[in-house]
Amino acid sequence: MCCSYGNGNYSVTGSTGTLVSGSSFGSSEATDFCLGGAPAPTCTDGIQNGDETGVDCGGSSCAPCSTGGTEVLHEGYFESGWDGWSDGGSDCYRYSGSRSYEGNYSIRLRDNSGTASAMTSPSFNLTAYGQVEVEFYFYAYSMENNEDFWLRYYNGSSWTTVASYARGTNFDNNTFYTATVTLDASQYNFASNSQFRFQCDASNNSDYIYIDQVTIRGVGSGSRGKGNSLQAIRTLDTNDGFTSEDDFLLYPNPVKGAILNVKLPGNISGSFRIINMIGQEVLKGNSIKEINVSSLKSGMYFIEVNDGEEIMTKKFIKQ
Repeated sequence: MCCSYGNGNYSVTGSTGTLVSGSSFGSSEATDFCLGGAPAPTCTDGIQNGDETGVDCGGSSCAPCSTGGTEVLHEGYFESGWDGWSDGGSDCYRYSGSRSYEGNYSIRLRDNSGTASAMTSPSFNLTAYGQVEVEFYFYAYSMENNEDFWLRYYNGSSWTTVASYARGTNFDNNTFYTATVTLDASQYNFASNSQFRFQCDASNNSDYIYIDQVTIRGVGSGSRGKGNSLQAIRTLDTNDGFTSEDDFLLYPNPVKGAILNVKLPGNISGSFRIINMIGQEVLKGNSIKEINVSSLKSGMYFIEVNDGEEIMTKKFIKQ
């Protein structure tokens, strides 16, 4: 409509005059306007407008403005769901079991499949803060030396790794840790659409990091210190396999036909053996997705699935 394409423009008018107008934009333009009152605040445009009491904060629509203290922006405990975090893909999973620091649930990351091995936070408007803290708890299982995971930050245009934790240097397996990462506005751009991401950088599907109790805080004026802190809390000696019922599914159960289907997370593969009620091994094999159980007599059995690192046992009935 404008400039190299001509000299056009548009306007929307009402009883009070021109409500909105423009001429130069990209492929499209959307502009909010208010009838009979002050312009509505957007809370994300970097401008104090509407009834905002600060830049993108305060008033009837936006988050309260920082008063110089510390404000909890988000908490993720994962007991009833993802708490606003996004599931990255096949190597990210909401887990229930003993490797969760608090409650029953945490988020399990594995392998090194990029965003598929990651969990991503909702967006936060950080423009009003001088610092941001990310506090979280984690547990590692079967991570090899120098395999690591990252905390990454999105500054409105690109992702940056702000903390990296490696097995053998920063943590050991089978131990709970608490960590706090502090970002300062002098070093990072605090945008109106900032995000955080935990991402695993291991080598295969049996390398696990469990993230739990994530708290994100905005710090107003003043400083609470920079950098990272890491502290071991307690160890957990676990050899109980997948530890999650959701990790290991059998169907149909009872089995009326010839095939017992086994569903495992992602692309896990391994071996199985089936044991009868008096402890005798009656069937074994290396393909665990579809198991032909036509040779079994009617009755109750146990199946053990072993992916090379973990073992889990479940009961099924053959009819």
